Amino acid sequence: MTSGTDVFETGDGIRRDRSMEEAVKAIFVAIVAFAAAFLLLKVRFSFLPVDGGKTAVRPDGTRVDVNAASKGKTTGVGVVFTIIWYAASLIFYGVSKEMLLYLGALLAMTLSGFLDDRSAIPWKDYIKAIIDAVIVAAVVAVFLLFHDPDVYFLNWHFRVPVALYAVLAFVLLWVSVNVTNCSDGVDGLCGGVTSVELLAFVLIFSEISREYKGMAAILIGVLIAYLFYNWFPSTLLMGDGGSRPIGLFLGLLAMLSRHPFAFLLLSFVFIFDGGIGLGKVFLKRYLKIVILEKIRFPFHDELRKNRGWPVQNVSLFAIGMEIVFAGIMAILYFAV
Repeated sequence: MTSGTDVFETGDGIRRDRSMEEAVKAIFVAIVAFAAAFLLLKVRFSFLPVDGGKTAVRPDGTRVDVNAASKGKTTGVGVVFTIIWYAASLIFYGVSKEMLLYLGALLAMTLSGFLDDRSAIPWKDYIKAIIDAVIVAAVVAVFLLFHDPDVYFLNWHFRVPVALYAVLAFVLLWVSVNVTNCSDGVDGLCGGVTSVELLAFVLIFSEISREYKGMAAILIGVLIAYLFYNWFPSTLLMGDGGSRPIGLFLGLLAMLSRHPFAFLLLSFVFIFDGGIGLGKVFLKRYLKIVILEKIRFPFHDELRKNRGWPVQNVSLFAIGMEIVFAGIMAILYFAV
């Protein structure tokens, strides 16, 4: 060992030393990203739209306000903090071909979501579905270009046929984008739950390379900054330009971890909150099957509107449940 430095002679020691350096760097860039996002989110950019509120049609044909509390707030700020996220990832973690292609797909998801946020007339569901499908298919293709279709389920290893992996990965990413988007309806819920889930991926799975752990750390930084403005009572909303790329990245992290089944546990809050509602709408619209008619989805609306929970309690409950599921995932990964 040389004087004045902590350089270990053993291979294991060197690995530990490098891991510490990577952790310190990740914390540093997260702080830098937090500061940049906190300052820029203070600026009310003229290109950011104002939320016009949402309406629903009752069976008798009358329109009623839905989520009227968000009406008049600045929305679409996801385009601001995701651009900071992408720029910081490029500056601090270089540009591999794989990362550059993922960043291109994430940017495309950001821009498509932001254009929908700005549109005077919300885009049709089938238009958004087509855009999502194209971007998700591109991400799956990039992943398979650089990685073998190896999958772990706890200690069991599988080599999945490429075609089957492509289909399952497409479903995983598409579901992740849409359940995350559906859960962004209560102040602090999406940003808070996502931050915990990202931290879980970073701390649990050694299979994720340092570049993508760094990207996750940067996203945590900008989301914490966003939460200063989005915690109840919020002044800013991320819109689809934030929630959709976040969902895409969460699904991608599950693939990069080589433990895609972990997505079911780590994203369970989003799956339950938004995913069941998507399934409920699909069954009713296309198969004329009605399920869970007395429960309102997204589930945060059931708690907030039907059961009278304060907004803060809904978000804290969701974040608390995410911490529980992250703990269960850690126990399964390290102990089984």
